[in-house]
Amino acid sequence: RFFHRLGAWQVDRTIGSTAGEAAILSVYGAKLGPAPQDFARAGLILVWGGNVHGNNVHLWPFIEEARRNGARLVVIDPYRTRTAALADEHLAINLGTDAALALGMMHVILREGLEDAEYIARCTTGFAELKAQVLKEENAPEAVALATGIAAETIVRLARASANAGRDGRGPAAIRLNYGIQRSQYCG
Repeated sequence: RFFHRLGAWQVDRTIGSTAGEAAILSVYGAKLGPAPQDFARAGLILVWGGNVHGNNVHLWPFIEEARRNGARLVVIDPYRTRTAALADEHLAINLGTDAALALGMMHVILREGLEDAEYIARCTTGFAELKAQVLKEENAPEAVALATGIAAETIVRLARASANAGRDGRGPAAIRLNYGIQRSQYCG
């Protein structure tokens, strides 16, 4: 009743999800993402800023299935949510530093040549410019560790695991994006 009185029921979906959808549309041109069933085939699952166990209950059974098949669940969230408590690893990132962590992971992947060059050549534009920005020293794991509160060694390990998922005989990496990463400037 309170929110109805304020007129909140008139908001198109939610302000937060609309911003995230706009970011995805600006990058991909369509709202794309893995279907919940695809998570069951993952070898590594990153839940970035979301409490799947509490708020995406339709996804949780597929994450459990993947884990029964050997997948690791890593939660990146400043809060110890129910999902974080159930994860194989919880990275309690400093608030507002999600973009820095993403850049740090990308830095490792590009520095070590772990990117999927064929996919990048076929499906992207502007990669050379992105790579030049990402490989700046300010995005190196040691610099990112200071901002995020995540150890440089952990950033390197996570980047390698993400890039190598699917190449190690297990399923690919699956990322469940949510508030932390989607709500940062240019993080679409």
